[in-house]
Amino acid sequence: MVKKKIGEKMALFGTAFVEWGIALLLGVALAEYAKFTKKSEKGFAWLATAGVFFLFAGVFPQVVLNYLTFGTIGLDTIFAAIGWILALIGTLFVAYEVLFEK
Repeated sequence: MVKKKIGEKMALFGTAFVEWGIALLLGVALAEYAKFTKKSEKGFAWLATAGVFFLFAGVFPQVVLNYLTFGTIGLDTIFAAIGWILALIGTLFVAYEVLFEK
């Protein structure tokens, strides 16, 4: 991710975290549409929460740089790391409950 100086404009959806968040939320929505979430409701809840964290991590630097007067302080990285951990836990829940539960 390229850091911009304060005052420089960035595209709102310029980071990959937003794309990852949208992909996770879209995957959960398609699983719900296909009635696949009944097998692992807890795992898909973790994945949806990870998607929200990735969305926030992707939008946070742009909001701070464009609308507030101070630079980023690394919170986007923290939110991305939390999102990754939540996605890992959700994936493990889904895999376990789909493969080993009846």
